[in-house]
Amino acid sequence: LNNQQGLSLLEVLMALVVVFLALLGFAGYSVVAQTGMTASAKMTRAVTLAQEKLEDVRRDGVPNSLTNTWIHTEPYGSIAGANHHQRTLTIQPHTPIPGLHTVTVEVRWDQDAHTTSLKTYLNN
Repeated sequence: LNNQQGLSLLEVLMALVVVFLALLGFAGYSVVAQTGMTASAKMTRAVTLAQEKLEDVRRDGVPNSLTNTWIHTEPYGSIAGANHHQRTLTIQPHTPIPGLHTVTVEVRWDQDAHTTSLKTYLNN
C-alpha cells in the first residue's frame, strides 16, 4: 500500500554540487565582464581626454612664435577626474608643409601599460 519514494541524501548532495558548480561558473563570467567594463571605461576616458585637448588647441590656436616642436605633459594625478591618466600634447610647427601644424595628443593610463593618441593638422 505504501509505495512512495523520496530522494536519498546522496542525490540531494549531488544536486547541490551541480548547482554550486554552475554558480561558480557564472561568478567567473561576472569577474571577466567587470574587468572588461573597467578597461573599456578607461579607454573611453582616454579618448575623451585626447579629444578635449585637441579642441582646446583648435580653439586657442597655435602661437605664431612657435618655431620648434613643443611638448607638454600633464602627469598622472594632475588631470581632474582622471587620476589614472597622463596626457602629452605635441605641436610640430610647419609640418608637413609651411603654415600647417601637426598636433598630437597621446594619453597613457595604468602607469604606461596602455596608450592611445589622436592627431590633427591646424593652420593659423
